[in-house]
Amino acid sequence: MQLRDLFIDSPLGQGGVTPIELQRLINSDLDVLTDWRRTEGLLLDACERLPRSLEPHIALYKMYAYANRFEDALAQIDYVLTQAAAQGGFGADWTKLNAKSADWNHAQGPLRHYLYSLKALGFVRLRQGRIDEARRVLTRLCTLDPEDQVGGSVVLGMAERLMEDAAEAAS
Repeated sequence: MQLRDLFIDSPLGQGGVTPIELQRLINSDLDVLTDWRRTEGLLLDACERLPRSLEPHIALYKMYAYANRFEDALAQIDYVLTQAAAQGGFGADWTKLNAKSADWNHAQGPLRHYLYSLKALGFVRLRQGRIDEARRVLTRLCTLDPEDQVGGSVVLGMAERLMEDAAEAAS
């Protein structure tokens, strides 16, 4: 897996402008699997140097989730949710959001980052075996994103299948 793969699906830049430092990072030829520590260091450095840019944080939480470093992933997800909400002008607490909390249709920039990070939160909870929590997050995501712009329905489907399997095994 290349470093640039961690940026796939992440909406880059505000207003179509991606900072040059981030462009260089994305285009670096670095294999995450063989040079994990260097990749982490580069992403952490990018997070520090580009404080308003959420893309490095998204790449970092994806890397942590793939490596089963769930607490680190959750810390980055929480950061992105908080910052995206602040940048988008809505509350950060996903449990209190509804379809009218923001203009979720055609979500771009901070709104898309927020929705994408809710999907990530559901995915990490699922990987942790916290299926009911994952389902709650993903159900709210589907309420906020009924057009499924970030693909939350796929992860919600996984959570529901796991819940059904658990119910069958228990009976």
